[in-house]
Parts: sequence; structure tokens; C-alpha cells
Amino acid sequence: MNSAEIWEYDAATNRTSRDVVADTLRALTAPDDFPPIEAAIVAGDRVALAVDPNVPDVDAVIEGVLRMLRSTPAEHIEIVVWDEATEQTLQRIRAAAGEHTVIPHQSDIRESLCYLAADVDAEPIYLNRALVDADFVLPIVAIRPFNLSQRRDLTGVFPSLSDSATRTRFADKISSGVASSPAMKSGNTIAEEVPWLLGVQLILGVTANSDGAAGEIHAGTLEALAKRITPTLRRPDPVPPAAELVVAALDGDAQQQTWENVARAADAALAYALPEATIVIWSSLDQPPEGALLALDHDDEAPTDTTQHGDDSETLPPRDRFSELARTLKRVAEKHRLMLHSNLPREVVEPLGLGVIESPHELANLSRHFQSCGVLRAASFAGGH
Repeated sequence: MNSAEIWEYDAATNRTSRDVVADTLRALTAPDDFPPIEAAIVAGDRVALAVDPNVPDVDAVIEGVLRMLRSTPAEHIEIVVWDEATEQTLQRIRAAAGEHTVIPHQSDIRESLCYLAADVDAEPIYLNRALVDADFVLPIVAIRPFNLSQRRDLTGVFPSLSDSATRTRFADKISSGVASSPAMKSGNTIAEEVPWLLGVQLILGVTANSDGAAGEIHAGTLEALAKRITPTLRRPDPVPPAAELVVAALDGDAQQQTWENVARAADAALAYALPEATIVIWSSLDQPPEGALLALDHDDEAPTDTTQHGDDSETLPPRDRFSELARTLKRVAEKHRLMLHSNLPREVVEPLGLGVIESPHELANLSRHFQSCGVLRAASFAGGH
């Protein structure tokens, strides 16, 4: 790149796990502010793993968790995976799971959900049935520092493993600013209450390095992991400073090359961008846009899928997984010029209202127009949409 000043922002860790399975076992043997996991599980317990598929080396992490659980008297183990998992990632998880059941979450299928509680508006919240029925729930999540500052659920359970109606309501609040208002932050939000209502005691968090690989693996209570994350958050006077051009790269395996992670990277880049800066998302995305993304450059979102699921469609609306992503990208594009490098053809990306960068040479030419350029590696692990 050819800006006068170029810098790279720090990743959440500069470490690399040399043995992910062993480090996972070590974390569960000595969690922060919690006894070894063997002490928390009694004979006959049903255990559910709530898995963020974006966790670096997710199959090795699950292998380590299952090795530990086999030393406990747990009777039944199920693995619930967020619905943004690619088919390739699901195959890796199933291979690691062996004889244990892997459940891809379906937010609009009533039979797969179970009532948990009502929110502040007396609307019902449903979660994946395997989680509600479990005696012990262990979330396995990628650590995203900005989620702490935004008061999001660090366990990843909410809203990712809730029902479609709840996810839509929560996305509406985020979009309108209600969920981030001072009034909401003054007390527990529903995102913070759900893990407590579910009885989550322990979390396994994996922090990615700048290559998008597993760097640090820690287990502990929600409060203990929050203490570990806090020092990585940006200070009021950060060094290096925000930039006129921010390149947010989706480092990591193929699971990072999704529209969900494009939205996460764009959202995270806001914290590093000067007003009216240009943001480039550098990815290997090859998934064509669908649903609401097709209306990204319009005032109204595209119609959502109206596929019916029997009688359940009356209470659980079909979910357009791209609706929330479109809102995030539109919000970023309203403040900044947003450009995308991907494996998609230019004629597919440009109608979305996004600029296109097709090569490193084009990026170098673009950078000549800016005094400062900041590079955010593994940007999908910085924040959440």
C-alpha cells in the first residue's frame, strides 16, 4: 500500500496455540473462578455444547471438550451449532463429535425450540430445546472484545440460539438504538439475562490472533472472562490513531468467509475509521448475496422468505438470515465509503451499493489517495453485528 502512513492495529492476542486440544483440556481443568468441569457434572446429567462455528480450529476445540466430558459421569451430550455454520464447518464438527448428536440451530422450527422466559415487553423467548432441556450448558465461543463494550451476550446463546421472532425484535432494537441507549445500559439487558435464566455457569472462550488462528483458550465464569477481555478494549486516546483508509481483513479459515463475518468486520472497522473514511473489507467470500442483502442499496429491505412450516408459521415467522447483516452494512455505508474484495464478480457486488476492489494492485492505487491507512487483521473477531 502507498499511503504516507501505514499501521496495523493489534489483535486481541499475539499468541498461537500449538496444541489446541491440549490447551482446551487445560482450560477446562483449571477454569477462572470456577472448579474443574468434572466437579460441576453429576451422574445422569445432560450436557449441551452451544457452539459458535466461527471459533478458530473449532473441531479441535470440540475434540478437547469431549475428551474432558468423557471423564465425567455425563449421560448424554448434544452439540448445538449457530445457524451461520457453513456445510464444511458442520462436517468438521460432526467428525469431531463422533457418536454425539450435532444439531444445527433452526430458529423458525417450533419443534426444535422451548420456552425460556418473557422479555420486558412480555414477549416470549424461545431457545433451542437441547439447551433448555440440558442440566449443564457449556457455550464455546470466539472472543470478540467489542461485544463486551456493546453489552452483548458474551456466551453467544442470545440471540444466536433463540427463535426467529425474538431475533427480529432484538435486531429491531439494535437498529433503532434502543438496546444501546443509556437507559438500557443502566441495568441488565435481556441479552445479559438469558444466560442467567438458562443457568450458564461456565464459558469456553477462544481468542484469535492476527492470522485468525486460535491464540488463547480460557474457560471461566462470564465475569472472569469479561475481566480478561477488558484490557484489550481500545482506550480514549488510542495509539495508533484512527485512519482515513481502514482495511479490515477476514483472516482465518473458510468459515470466516461469510456475509455474517463481512458484517462483523465492517462493524468493527467503525472504531478505527476517521469520519468519512473509506473502509475496505478484504475477504475470499464466494457466497452470492441473498434476501435483504439484495436491497442493500435501496430504502426498503427485500421481502423475506415466506416459506411456510406448517402451523408454526403463525407464531414463528420465517427468518431472512441476511436481514440483520443488511442493516449493519447499510449503517456503515451511510457513514463511510464501503468497499469489498471477494471472489464474487464485480457485477454481483456493485448493485449492492458496495465498491469493488479486485486485486492488491487496485488496493495499492486506492491507498495513494489517503494520508493514513490502518490495517485490522482478523477483523471478524473484533466485534459482533
